[in-house]
Amino acid sequence: LAQVQIEAYKALEDFKEIATPNQWNIHLMLKLKMKQWSTKNKNYHTAIKRIEYDLPPKFISNANFTFKIDESIISKEEAQMLYDQMRQLTKEYRIQAMSLY
Repeated sequence: LAQVQIEAYKALEDFKEIATPNQWNIHLMLKLKMKQWSTKNKNYHTAIKRIEYDLPPKFISNANFTFKIDESIISKEEAQMLYDQMRQLTKEYRIQAMSLY
């Protein structure tokens, strides 16, 4: 790794010596654009992984669409089915909110 960094530094020094001012300005502009792109790309991939692992940010994760169901009115199987639907609804909301974010 150190050898690669040394070679990159030498190449940059050589470029500084032979580059015209116009070429150097283009180099600086492209360097800034590449840094911006790199940051945006990293943020995008982080967001994709957060969606994949279902880890939304705090302002999204506090949404919870579950509530208690009186099991004396309906059977246990129906109550479990409703709880599963509520969890699925919450999960879909978080995924869609992260996709929009």
